[in-house]
Amino acid sequence: MTTTTSKAEVLTLDVTRIVKAPVELVYKAWTEPAQMINWIGCTKTQSVKVTSDLRVGGEYRFEVSCNDGEQVCMSGTYQKVEPNKKLVYTWNNTSSEFPAKDTLVSVTFIEQGDKTEIRLTHSNLNDANCLHGHTLGWTASLERFVGLFE
Repeated sequence: MTTTTSKAEVLTLDVTRIVKAPVELVYKAWTEPAQMINWIGCTKTQSVKVTSDLRVGGEYRFEVSCNDGEQVCMSGTYQKVEPNKKLVYTWNNTSSEFPAKDTLVSVTFIEQGDKTEIRLTHSNLNDANCLHGHTLGWTASLERFVGLFE
C-alpha cells in the first residue's frame, strides 16, 4: 500500500509492504551493503555502489548509475538505529529530475510470525515532483526488495 500526504507544503510518502521472511533476515537485507545493491533504485538503475556506517551519527552513500547515463548519489546520516525494529535517516540526492535535500526516511520493521511488515515514511519532500519521483523510486525498490524473499 502506498499513500501520500500533503500538509502546508510538507509532502510525505508512506509505503507499507509485507515480506515473506523473519524480521532478522529482512533487517539484514535492508542494512547490509552487499544485499542493498540488489534492491536499491528505480527502474532506470543499472548498478549501485553502497557504503554504510550503520550507527547513530554514521553516514551512508548510494552511488547509482542509470541506464540513461545519469549518475545519482543518495546520502545521509543515521539518526536512529534499533536493530530489527527501526531506522531513521536523513536523505539527500543529486537527481536532476527528482532532487531531494534535507528529507527524512523512517523505516519500521514489524514482526508478524514468519513474515515482516515494513512501514516506510519519507517526509519533508519539497514539491509534488519530488513526491512523485520518490513514490516511483521507493515503489520500484520495495518491489525488488520483496522479490528477494519470494
